[in-house]
Amino acid sequence: MGVFTFTFLTFGGTQQVSIAQSWPSLGRVGSFQVCTRSDVLSSRAGLLLLRDLVEQLGVGPLLQENLRVKVRRRGYDEGAAVLGLIYNLASGGECLSDLNVLRGDPATQQLLGVDSILAPTTAGEFLRKFDIGDIRDLARANRLVQARAHQLLEAAAAAARRRVCTLDVDSSIYEQCSTRKQGSCKAYNGEIGYHPLLAFWAETQELLMSHLRRGSAHTARNAVWFLKETKRAVPEECELKLRADSGFYDKAVVGWCEANAVIFAITADQTKPLLALIEALAENAWQDLERYGLAQVAQVRYQPMRWQREYRYVVKRELVQNKKGELEFRYHVLVTNNESDEAAVVLEWHLAHAAMENWIKEHKSGFSLEKLPTARFHANWAYLLIGQLAYNLVIWFKRLVLPAAYRQSTVKTIRHHLWNLAGKIVRSGRRCFLILNEQYRYQEVWRFAIQRLANLMPA
Repeated sequence: MGVFTFTFLTFGGTQQVSIAQSWPSLGRVGSFQVCTRSDVLSSRAGLLLLRDLVEQLGVGPLLQENLRVKVRRRGYDEGAAVLGLIYNLASGGECLSDLNVLRGDPATQQLLGVDSILAPTTAGEFLRKFDIGDIRDLARANRLVQARAHQLLEAAAAAARRRVCTLDVDSSIYEQCSTRKQGSCKAYNGEIGYHPLLAFWAETQELLMSHLRRGSAHTARNAVWFLKETKRAVPEECELKLRADSGFYDKAVVGWCEANAVIFAITADQTKPLLALIEALAENAWQDLERYGLAQVAQVRYQPMRWQREYRYVVKRELVQNKKGELEFRYHVLVTNNESDEAAVVLEWHLAHAAMENWIKEHKSGFSLEKLPTARFHANWAYLLIGQLAYNLVIWFKRLVLPAAYRQSTVKTIRHHLWNLAGKIVRSGRRCFLILNEQYRYQEVWRFAIQRLANLMPA
């Protein structure tokens, strides 16, 4: 119980009135008395929009049908546990302990359609139950959700056409705090951590495949297996292409591309025989690249040792100043089986592979997936796959639900504009209302999203 003094502005001046309220007081901060009430308030009202998309994709039932991690059928089932982790990642949770933020927000749980969110300790126990078979089941569930999302995307497209799927493939070091985690060890750059393989669909920015590996794993280790698994997530009607850096400059990778009719462009190692061919090119073989300043492009034919045949090598050279202040040429070389496009076109397409660094950064930082949460390798692998699903749900949310201006927005922007928003749940009769502030800036985005969600056609 507190007694508060309110100042009212009247025509005759100001008037102070003391009113006794039955609100429990926590104390005073500056000019504010901090109190509690029984209002049903949510700090993440915008997750209601994400939940609607999750339900239309049937994510929960698909997870439940394909995962059998738990031995005892009590507590949170597999679908509820994975979705709890996804909502934590999507709303900005940086670790398992941040699940307590959602657990302490009953109104958000009501918006998500759950009675409660799993506790951090329960989440850790759930992840540690995963073995290699469960990992494969989770990867299959990811592919099934992707297939449903692609059906919705095709239904929402203005016109059907043969699509291109450009695979941007790379590895990245996910630095960990110590070597106490299974598989966390020193990588090629001296950092302690994991070295996962990642494959993004360049045209949509979807993460099609993520494969956790030891920190000491070579970039090309398991590369062909990884490409085979990634191809399973690509719609059959898509024309498949591949871009990669020199870590994938490997005869086996090139052979897989040839066997599967995949157009590729891979950064090549600048071996002495290859450099000798490049430096022997006549000056009139080089063409200026206006977009890249003093850069030029040319091409040579070369067959590396033990490769089946010779390939087309596209070369970019730039005039740079070395440490001694002398001018010299610096080369960027790629190998490709694209024989139809001009060298400058192939080079420009290949250099667009650099955009993958931004997607990896979003994966690591935007979803706090760099620091994996447990000491068990398979548990961390499962968490990485759950993070892949969370990442893709945001990609699909931007394409299916939000205005086109949000296509390149980060998840941090979406949280600030939509998800991490205060809302009040009010029941009147048999109806339930979510009340937002009338001065909320992004009401039109909400109106657009609600209309788009209503018009989606579930698979």
